[in-house]
Amino acid sequence: MRKLMICKLLLLFLFVLSVSFAATPEYVYVSATNVRIRDTAATSGNVVATLPLGTWGKVLAVSDKTETLLGKTAPWYKISTDTQQEGWIFGGLTQPASQDERFSAALQIVQAQTSADKKSAEDLMQTLAFVETIKEMASHSLEKAQLELAFLVTLDRVYSALSMAGKGADSKHKAVASYQNLCYYHEPAGQHFVKPETFWELAEKYADIVEAAEEIAWAAATQTLPGETEGDPDMMIYFYEKSYGRYIESYPEGKHFEQALEAGVGIIDYVAENMSYYEKAEDKANLKKKLIWFVDLASVKPESNASKKMAVSMNKIADRLRN
Repeated sequence: MRKLMICKLLLLFLFVLSVSFAATPEYVYVSATNVRIRDTAATSGNVVATLPLGTWGKVLAVSDKTETLLGKTAPWYKISTDTQQEGWIFGGLTQPASQDERFSAALQIVQAQTSADKKSAEDLMQTLAFVETIKEMASHSLEKAQLELAFLVTLDRVYSALSMAGKGADSKHKAVASYQNLCYYHEPAGQHFVKPETFWELAEKYADIVEAAEEIAWAAATQTLPGETEGDPDMMIYFYEKSYGRYIESYPEGKHFEQALEAGVGIIDYVAENMSYYEKAEDKANLKKKLIWFVDLASVKPESNASKKMAVSMNKIADRLRN
């Protein structure tokens, strides 16, 4: 009986040990900006170094106990970075990742940073540096395409953060000066944006990976275009054709088709309410030519709520052109 009990306890111990071992990651990313690593597994430990977001570390040891900090409960990890820095880091500020998960884990970190509210330009620059480095490590694949898209999205978020800080026109900032070929200054908005064409070129680069290319094309379609319509319906039609319309032509069965069509309904409704721009017979003739493409959209099959709305709006314009 006693031997049986000892065997059960031994098996339980081995099970707990195996679970504990399995739960300890081999590698981690630093998933926050400016994270301190210390000489002991406690906030009272001396600071060994301050690590930027995205630092890759091999886990050397794990603390016996967990701790709750910043609303997260986790153990401490002793890590060694690629630059040979060693120290203890709170696990709640890391993202576990195996070598095989290195790119997918990086994407999770970047997406969490770019989707968070009130991120400073300085913090986002760490994210930008991280994704710029990691995307170059990946070979042509879905993950590389996603990382390249994440780089452009992050760069655009930096520009938005600069604008929020009253520095939207700062052409000397590293995010502008280092990527002049990727961005433009939008004077009405008072800030820089990544050029829509940069997204479209990336979509072309990954045309062989349709899942990636379509998402990149949608990002291109929703990106702010240079210039200003100033309420001119012809310009609004032009802007639509260069953005959502380009997406529709590229991916007529794409998963964002309905959204793109809904945006077109808004444009056509605006044109219908501003027919005073087309008083001359020549102007009306030119408008009819421009709307041929929208007529085709209104008759797209299978019929949807958006296509029905488009048809109603087109009929409204047709009636007003006859009068």
